[in-house]
Parts: sequence; structure tokens; C-alpha cells
Amino acid sequence: MNEEKNPNGAHQLLRRVEGRFFRSVPANRLDKILDPPDPKSAGRYHRPGESILYTSATFESAVAAISSYMLKDGLPRMMVPLLVSEVFVLDQHDEEACKVFGIERDLSNEPWQAAIAEGREPASWRNVDIARAVGAGGIIDRSRKMPGAWHLNLFYWNESGGPKVEICGEPVEITLSADGPTWDRSRTG
Repeated sequence: MNEEKNPNGAHQLLRRVEGRFFRSVPANRLDKILDPPDPKSAGRYHRPGESILYTSATFESAVAAISSYMLKDGLPRMMVPLLVSEVFVLDQHDEEACKVFGIERDLSNEPWQAAIAEGREPASWRNVDIARAVGAGGIIDRSRKMPGAWHLNLFYWNESGGPKVEICGEPVEITLSADGPTWDRSRTG
């Protein structure tokens, strides 16, 4: 994966990212890997009806991110490698960029599902609104489960002006056991 600061333009604090990422989907949605979320669903970085493509920088961080969902719903998940072309995103690791844009990084760590259950707007939506408003193509989320790990969440893809995202390998089934997540490591590259 390649990443560097945007060398020119109005948004010099956005980070240039491209490379291989991983996306998990329920096994019954394997034919919808690159589809946006269901219009009625909400997530950490999207309101109902907003497009977002949640991905992770590594296979392991993707598994860590979805393991709690798997424990709750028991649905089998598939992990799919993706190739993402150049995109400029707001990186929540970058304290300077967050300060300049008014991003409160810790808001992204608050439990978004609890906020919705309480009838509140998740605090992370404020950060993503700012990232969208400054012209970022996505937002980098700091992993809450693996120190140093991160997730790339794209606001648009495979459309004019956006990054190209394509499947670049075979899906791998993720299962949870008493010892935690398992997968065939020989298939993850």
C-alpha cells in the first residue's frame, strides 16, 4: 500500500492513499461486495441513505473489526481483497489535519449503536460530515481493537472523479471459534 501527503491543491492536509484493502461482507451478500449499504441502514460513518464503503488496511484488522458483529448475529462472513486506486482522505491519525478541520478524533470512538438506540446522533457523524465538506474522498478510522491498525472508509467509488475499487482475489470465509476468529491464512496473500 502506498500513502503520502497530497502534494498540491487546496487540501494539502488530506492523505493520498491507494493499494490493497480488505472488506468483509455477510456470506449471503457476496454478490454485493462493492454495493453501498442498504439505504435504511446506518453505521459509524454513514446515515441512512449515505454511501460508504468500509474497508480495512489489513486482513487481521478487518477480522478484528467485524468479530463483535459476528458474535452478536452469528452470520458467516467472507473477507474479500480489494484494490483501491488513488484517493485523498482525511486521516484521523493526523493530529494537525484534525485540528485544522475541527475534527475531534475521540468522537469517532464513541459507541455509535448506543447513540442510535438512545435516539441521539452518533458523534462520529459530525467528523464524517466535516471530512465530506472539505472534499475528502473518505476518512481513515483508527482501530479501537488493534493499536496502530486502521480502516479506510470511502464516500464514493467507481464513479467520475472517485477512486476505482475492484476485487483482486478470492473471498475467504471467516468463522469464530472459542479461541477467536479463524481463517485459512494460506488464502489471504
